[in-house]
Amino acid sequence: MRSFFSKHLSKIIIYGSLIFLLVGLYYADYLIKPKVHDYLFLFYSVLFLWAGFLIYSVCWGKVLGSEVTDIRNRTVMASAGLTIFGKYIPGRLWVLLGRSAYIEKHSDHKLGKLSLLSFKEQIISIWVGFLLGLIGYNLAGNFSAGGITGMLVLLGITPLIFSSYLPDIVNKVMTRVMKREVNITPLDWHMIRRVIPYSLLNWSIWGIGFYFLVQALVPHDVPLLTGLCFPLAANIGVLAFFAPGGIGIRETMIVIYLNQLGISVAEATTIALASRLWFLFGEAFLFVVGNAAHVARSLWRPIPD
Repeated sequence: MRSFFSKHLSKIIIYGSLIFLLVGLYYADYLIKPKVHDYLFLFYSVLFLWAGFLIYSVCWGKVLGSEVTDIRNRTVMASAGLTIFGKYIPGRLWVLLGRSAYIEKHSDHKLGKLSLLSFKEQIISIWVGFLLGLIGYNLAGNFSAGGITGMLVLLGITPLIFSSYLPDIVNKVMTRVMKREVNITPLDWHMIRRVIPYSLLNWSIWGIGFYFLVQALVPHDVPLLTGLCFPLAANIGVLAFFAPGGIGIRETMIVIYLNQLGISVAEATTIALASRLWFLFGEAFLFVVGNAAHVARSLWRPIPD
């Protein structure tokens, strides 16, 4: 039974994530078409959204490439795309485990090592997203107490995140709890330097796409600063482990942020709900690309990338 589960882990996560996604969206009632004031801006927003998801896959590949050099680009893209909906399975672990399980199935590398790399990519991505988002939040709120506090907390924990102290603490606790040796390695500077530029590009592109989305849904001009709302809201949703896909948490933060920019609560609520459908459209795009990469990988396996 255990061997069957290990062998088909990636497929279980893929199909399970699709089920949880449909159930979550049904009960959250997010499949409502909003009123669009400018379809050209909506078109731009989708283009930047899709581009951001492609860069998202590149970030995962860069983390893998820092320690593993024999994983083909098609395999990386397939692992990122096919498991993208794993975030909607409660626990947040599954999207990280899913792409690692796919790589394990199609390579000679162990799931434990790959999962650790996936976790490290997520840490870097969250840190970059919070940095961009908090900069925008402070500018939008004229450096309010909440914005300044958030930035100080982020800067305060940064040395802990990028040092060996936190992994050492986790290793000691996990070893004591699990009664076996655990060896979680810290983020190394080679990986950080390799990934951060792409992560910055990833969140910036998504931010631009979100700006165009907002501009498409309101009948008046909005500041460019609006785009930095998305990195902050999305990552707050990521940290909300109890909410599959951050549903509800991300939307609340969007409303708070946009309201500070002078956008009415009614308009901000419409935008927040529409952003879920918008981002889901991007996830579906990456899922299709991942399927195409999976098929290409099977058809042209002998051909190196």
